[in-house]
Amino acid sequence: MTDHIQRAPALGALPVPPAPLVGIVCGLSAAFIWGTWPVVTSIGVNADALTPFQLVLLRFAVAGPLLLPFAFRGNPGLKEWGQALVMMLGAGFPYSLVVSSAFEHAPAGHGGVIIPGTMLVTSLVLAHIWFGEKITRTRALGAAAIITGLVCLAGGGMVPSLKGDLLFMAGGLMWAGYTFFVRQWPTNGLVIAARVSVLSLLLVAIGSVFGLADGITGVARETILTQGLWQGVVSAILALVLFNKAVGYLGTSRAATLNALIPVVAVVLSFLVLGEVPSPVELLGLVAIIGGIGVAMGVRLRRIRKP
Repeated sequence: MTDHIQRAPALGALPVPPAPLVGIVCGLSAAFIWGTWPVVTSIGVNADALTPFQLVLLRFAVAGPLLLPFAFRGNPGLKEWGQALVMMLGAGFPYSLVVSSAFEHAPAGHGGVIIPGTMLVTSLVLAHIWFGEKITRTRALGAAAIITGLVCLAGGGMVPSLKGDLLFMAGGLMWAGYTFFVRQWPTNGLVIAARVSVLSLLLVAIGSVFGLADGITGVARETILTQGLWQGVVSAILALVLFNKAVGYLGTSRAATLNALIPVVAVVLSFLVLGEVPSPVELLGLVAIIGGIGVAMGVRLRRIRKP
């Protein structure tokens, strides 16, 4: 009988939310931040008139020093730093510069959809070729929908956006390479993020010496504060921590399904904040890519709700 008696909570104690709920909240928060990033970056490049290099400078000038203490955790040998250098090419300075440049030529909504779409298709192919993972019918269907959507955006969208769309695709390819090497060389997520940021900061410093950062002192303080905080703290650090928390509570596959919301957030906010209205063909392409990402990732709401 005593086994069924429930003790009253201590005075002032708050109920602890179930672990799956905490994981879902963390995962959704990370997805929202990453979905908002294209909008904030587009504002920085267009409305705030920052150059792509200046935007990248603000990102790593903040994230680099903040993450520096974590860069030397684990095994800080020459081999590990060489691996970090390779991964930096796909997720650090080069990636950020390519993608930031794309926002000069294409809408933010395109970036929020094309980058994850290209990354997912490329990752599926690399995993199949290198790791021998079978491409199931569901994943193949999702990949086909994504490719169809990319063709719609490239061929049916505004001609001036083609250059930007191609740069977004290049960014997706680079990020897929980063995820491939993360899997090939397993490392603590925070440690590798720190090393990527520190190495990127070094490249930013070199570029600044050659005058690529000229004019940054004339940028409004509000812009520097907003973009530096969002790029270097919220997007580069906070979102990563939240996603890692989600993985810890939900597992990798269930946490990853929440990332399918990133392009949805990007498209909706691009419309609400920037007033980007896609043409019918572009809308078809956006819907195809978003749906394809969801299908390829095996998004099932029932599975997400289960503890």
